[in-house]
Amino acid sequence: MIGGPTRIDGVSPNSQLSPEKSHGKSPEKTEEVLTKDQVTVSETAKQISRLTVEVSNIPDIRADKVEELKNAINAGTYEVRGSEIAGKIIKEALIDKLA
Repeated sequence: MIGGPTRIDGVSPNSQLSPEKSHGKSPEKTEEVLTKDQVTVSETAKQISRLTVEVSNIPDIRADKVEELKNAINAGTYEVRGSEIAGKIIKEALIDKLA
């Protein structure tokens, strides 16, 4: 116990910093100043926040499009063009390669 008692968390009270014991004077009354933390959010950040909420409300699956395709397949009127599919596959492969 060099220097006096030590608390469990390892922090010892420091009597030298105490105003009551410095220079034998009584503590001076000081005006307490309270400060508040402030955060300023830019308009861009606010817009991003609003858009994020809007996008999260959009369904992952477009039920109307799925229903339309189901009806076309069941009716036998759905046509697939191989050239369009091949073009989209190549486009996606190029995008993936460039990214």
